[in-house]
Amino acid sequence: MIQGTFFKQLVRANYIFGLAVMIIFLPHSKIMLSLAQFWLAGTFVMTRYDTGRWLEFFRKNPLWKCITLSLPFSFSLLLTSTWKGIRCFINNRPAMIFSSILVLHVVGVIFTTDYNYALKDLRTKLPLFLLPLFISTAAPFNRRYFNGFMLLFAATVLVRTLINSWNLFGGHFIDIRQISRSISHILVALNISLVVFVLGYYLFRRRMLPSVILKTVFGIVVAWLLVYLILARSATGITITGLTLFILVGILLFRSRKPWLKVILTAFLLISVAVTGIYIYRIVKDYYHVNPVDITKLEKVSPRGNPYEHNTENKLAENGTYVYIYIQNDEMMEVWKRRSAIPFHGRDMKNQEIVNTLVRFLASKGLRKDADGVNALSDEEVRAVEKGIANVVFTEKFSIRGQVYELLWGIDEYRKTGDPTGSSLMQRYEFWKASLGLIEDNWLIGVGTGDMNEAFQQEYEKMNSKLAPDQRWRSHNQFLSIFVAFGIFGLLWFLFAILYPPLALGKFRDFFFLVFFIIAMLSMIPEDTIESQFGVTFFALFYSLFLFGKKEEDRI
Repeated sequence: MIQGTFFKQLVRANYIFGLAVMIIFLPHSKIMLSLAQFWLAGTFVMTRYDTGRWLEFFRKNPLWKCITLSLPFSFSLLLTSTWKGIRCFINNRPAMIFSSILVLHVVGVIFTTDYNYALKDLRTKLPLFLLPLFISTAAPFNRRYFNGFMLLFAATVLVRTLINSWNLFGGHFIDIRQISRSISHILVALNISLVVFVLGYYLFRRRMLPSVILKTVFGIVVAWLLVYLILARSATGITITGLTLFILVGILLFRSRKPWLKVILTAFLLISVAVTGIYIYRIVKDYYHVNPVDITKLEKVSPRGNPYEHNTENKLAENGTYVYIYIQNDEMMEVWKRRSAIPFHGRDMKNQEIVNTLVRFLASKGLRKDADGVNALSDEEVRAVEKGIANVVFTEKFSIRGQVYELLWGIDEYRKTGDPTGSSLMQRYEFWKASLGLIEDNWLIGVGTGDMNEAFQQEYEKMNSKLAPDQRWRSHNQFLSIFVAFGIFGLLWFLFAILYPPLALGKFRDFFFLVFFIIAMLSMIPEDTIESQFGVTFFALFYSLFLFGKKEEDRI
């Protein structure tokens, strides 16, 4: 009995270790995530391993029989324990229904022609089956262990932001999205958003953090994570975090029975909407404002006596200054040679003509495009131009104005040229147009699990899309992606599979599951969240842990 108890405690410790490893490496390493799942598979098999029968077998049989039959007997016990675990899983209807998302992908193989990609996709989606299997069949954690996992998660996400910040401040990137080397910057933002609300919950629950020192530390971490989202110019992270807070306040307002709290929450919502609206309106107004210029009074020559070029037909402006007036190419080229190793008629690190990037950058600073203008740039600004940054606003670290400017610039360029390349917003618009085209032609059963890439490439050709060939990606919307792959019935089943389990278990009352669910659903609008290993593991792990892996309910 003592030996059996020790064995169970050892298996439980290994289960906890496996989950801890997965949480630690969730924002860092694909390899470690895979190894952690193998480890958890071992604990799943051993959880119901009958050590008593194994010891009894060795006590009742002679040594020669034990030696010759030990392996077959142990293997039969392993099969028995595995079957017990699977039977327990089968009896857990919510867990089974959630894991059926993988079954949906398996069924989709029937309609595919590219089996190599289909098998690769199935391997990526395995966490949708394995993690609910492992977590729902194990004993749920009490508050102490659960809080330990959450703090471990917060610590590893904090480390990820510090690593990214080193890349950011060290200038080790061309596109700012490259500061997150091993994982998508959007998935980092989702992790950050979840940690912000988890730590925020602990801060506002007095019994959780009785120590003033801990509250201060948690407050500093939350503040840093929010600052990081601004520094990393994560429009998706900022938007999802803000919308999640807005939705949570709305839910609390709806559920609250205290009049004074309803007044405070209503005022918060109204003020938040008003302040955000005014802030965005001022940025948009500033973006489209153009400083008036009297074309008849434009100076003909530069201070060095060289003639200016003025293209008054082109109305492109940066920060209110017309781009194509006061241009003296010879002077710019002469000074640029001394300031940069990139040729004046070469290309910047984003493969754009550097002269165009330079001209736009100078205009954004209100400088003329001549020798004096290029000389006025700091060394840091010269490096920015080399990286393909065309507006000084995009170099601001503590501002979201650059993100709004980038979105507006992308919309304007798309209206003028029909080319979405270079604008994340307009590229998504093009992805969604292609998705809707595929849905129109394959609305019933979809294109299948493995044919997504080929179907999208054919659709872009059919659309005569101006999107660059290396940017012709898939839906970037999880719901559209499911619809394209599996048709209308596949989409309906996907929605059922993620909504039924929490409804059946009443988990929408639990703060942790609710906030995770909101973040996950919001992320699926601009992203294919479960189409990458990091994304599908993030979704399957916390969905399963919050739904099946915790005892106590933390009501919102």
